[in-house]
Amino acid sequence: MTSSQEMLRQLGEVVGAKQVLTHQDDKAWYTKGFRVGRGEAFAVVLPQTLWQLWQTLQVCVANDAIILMQAANTGVTGGSTPDGNDYDRNVVIVSTRLLKGVQVIDQSRQVIAFPGSTLTELENTLKPLGREPHSVIGSSCIGASVIGGICNNSGGSLIRRGPAFTEKSLFARIHDDGRLEMINHLGIALGDTPEEMLRRLEQQEFTTGDQPDWDGKIWADDYADQLRDTQADSPSRFNGDMRYLHESSGSAGKVVVFAVRLPTFEASQKSDTFYIGTPDEKALVALRRYLLANMHELPLQAEYIHRNAFDLTVRYSKHMYLAIGKLGAQALPGLMARKAKWDVRVSHLKFLPRNSIDKMLQFFNQVTPRFVAPRILDYHARFEHHLMIKVEAQQTAELQQLLENFFRDQNGEFFLCNAREAADAFLVRFGVGGCTISYCDYLGYNPDERLVAFDVALRRNDESWRLVLPDHLADQVQVDSCCGHFFCFVNHQDYVLKPGVDAKAFKAAVIEVLEQRGAKYPAEHNVGHLYHASCEHEQHWRQLDPTNSCNPGIGKTSKKKYWG
Repeated sequence: MTSSQEMLRQLGEVVGAKQVLTHQDDKAWYTKGFRVGRGEAFAVVLPQTLWQLWQTLQVCVANDAIILMQAANTGVTGGSTPDGNDYDRNVVIVSTRLLKGVQVIDQSRQVIAFPGSTLTELENTLKPLGREPHSVIGSSCIGASVIGGICNNSGGSLIRRGPAFTEKSLFARIHDDGRLEMINHLGIALGDTPEEMLRRLEQQEFTTGDQPDWDGKIWADDYADQLRDTQADSPSRFNGDMRYLHESSGSAGKVVVFAVRLPTFEASQKSDTFYIGTPDEKALVALRRYLLANMHELPLQAEYIHRNAFDLTVRYSKHMYLAIGKLGAQALPGLMARKAKWDVRVSHLKFLPRNSIDKMLQFFNQVTPRFVAPRILDYHARFEHHLMIKVEAQQTAELQQLLENFFRDQNGEFFLCNAREAADAFLVRFGVGGCTISYCDYLGYNPDERLVAFDVALRRNDESWRLVLPDHLADQVQVDSCCGHFFCFVNHQDYVLKPGVDAKAFKAAVIEVLEQRGAKYPAEHNVGHLYHASCEHEQHWRQLDPTNSCNPGIGKTSKKKYWG
């Protein structure tokens, strides 16, 4: 028996043979990113308990395998899938999607989340308690995981709460001598051995508040003050920000996280949404500064859509926002997984195009109405820039007055949404994320060659919002889509390139433009395999993973053992 076969046998003993995937078709869902990224993996392992996860790590470390942790596989920069097939060791993808679980502690003021728990699961757990998690919509629409957000310092759309961050977690790391260690920094006494820690955690055999090392942050509680400073010549948040790199936070898979401790927040009893349209970008930027300076309390959300993104979404991502609206966010991961399986089946039928499923979805999108409220469609026809601001009901009168004052001498209009309009506005906004990938899938484009995405944190004092390209770069673009978290000044810009354009050269040229502008990138989606990590970010990872055994190559770093 070869060493590889022996490792498979050992993994099978830990999780069961059916939970070790080696057939190419079975691995396909795990080896391809949601938007970009694809690579080879020796095996995919699906542990069903935290103890099995620990034992899986022991087998991988003993056999000198690369460990690639994956939760929901909803990332947009390919950071939780293999990148090509040029690794120097066997790659084992460890999927945590079966390790769901949320424990509510501290009189509902905090939670402990397990590796496979999703934002939607967390939201549904807290809803009956009148509480909310750090993030409640956005990536949760496609089943993003709680711990994935922490590891990637994900941003989200909730203005008051900042990037996903905690200093309290239970995680495993590999030392420079190859020793695997479990580190308990949850601030909860769980015992001395990994087996005891995990058993007591899973069975909730612990008390809180009895450990001296509780001191530490469990969220970015200074974020609102940063946003208010609109004169600052730096972004409000971005990946690799040293303020938010701490052990599992910002680790990007360089440690294996078993649990995180996070806050909950009192849920808003009632909210209202204002819809704003303007043909003038400068008016929109001025509105941001005006509201940040004059609102007594920050809004809940302020989300932007450009007219191009709106067009692409209602044409190519309609099936996604309709599914969310009809079935709920929790249905999306299952639907996406089933589609991936059908894509694999169709790929074996040589008489059908590989994108047959996508063509069927787009036929539905083309022949059905847009399913968007009439007043929103009217604004779409008249205005280039669209902004949705959600506030708590007690803020409605204040924001109404501020908007009336502002638009007395500015070009633009607004209205207070009814329930349907508010729902439609945010469904379209969070359908934008998939519109360019759906466009590429339908036309049979390889997104790795034709789709270039930028996730940009603009300076808080920037005078502009849109990424305006020089003519020679703009001429290389077939379609583009722009949305963003407007008060945070986080801009999501996608470009689908014309045939024959060198995507790498285009991306490098746009990055030069961004750097000249003083922007940081990525803002919230992590570097994945699309961006170069900063020196500070890479140093954080080297300290966490000196043997470079966990997710090597992330941020375009070395894939070699001991960092090459």
